Amino acid sequence: MIECFVLVGGESRRFGEDKTLFPIKGKRCVEYVVDALKCVCDEVFLVGKDPSKYFSLKGVKFVKDAFAEQGALIGIYTALRSAKTDRILVVGADMPLIKPPVVRHLLDNYREPITVYCVKGKLYPLFGVYARSVLKDLEVYIQTGNKKVIEFIKKVGYHCITEGEVLQFDPELQSFINMNTKEDLQTILKIMSKIKLKVSGMICEHCASTVRKALLSVEGVEDAKVSLEKGEAEVVTYKDVPLENLKNAVEEWGYKVVGEV
Repeated sequence: MIECFVLVGGESRRFGEDKTLFPIKGKRCVEYVVDALKCVCDEVFLVGKDPSKYFSLKGVKFVKDAFAEQGALIGIYTALRSAKTDRILVVGADMPLIKPPVVRHLLDNYREPITVYCVKGKLYPLFGVYARSVLKDLEVYIQTGNKKVIEFIKKVGYHCITEGEVLQFDPELQSFINMNTKEDLQTILKIMSKIKLKVSGMICEHCASTVRKALLSVEGVEDAKVSLEKGEAEVVTYKDVPLENLKNAVEEWGYKVVGEV
């Protein structure tokens, strides 16, 4: 059984408002994270201070922070204290581009007591797996006034997974983009607006034109370009469009969407 805990207790100072609830193409930021984790985890929990803000989020449970103080360490401590399993996944709520295969790789390659991603030299303590066995050490660490997550994981020891191991799942390392500022939001919107699909069955320019028209008929699609030579379609959207909707539209005309590029 895999328990996943999403930390939603931050103050979002640099963003200027609650980034976890900020709408991105029709969905709140935290919803993207939760939806990705549901593909991998048996149970998903939110950890924070105000459950009333998330009552409309379906399929998750809320765990209130054990201490009044702010900070990621408090969230990790709360998650470990409430865990039923010997290890848990901890993820920040501000990573809307997180991909399920990247999450799964982390879980499959876990080593005690803590395993985190280290991408381009940067540690991601809020994208890691933590053993319950570190709970007592963490409690002492917090009680002595320490607040830095990275210093804690260095103190107890950790295993690091580098970007080279996940490029096959996430070539552009989008899973590691945190939405800390409005500038980050613009980067995320730009990435989200484009979807590349592999399409089979096209043998002529008329086929490519038909696929384009099919994609343009889907609600939320702003533009579509189809390459017969590559067997690919690039879709530009103005709101969140489920892959299934694009797939159904194309396959109604006898072509097949093999997957995303």
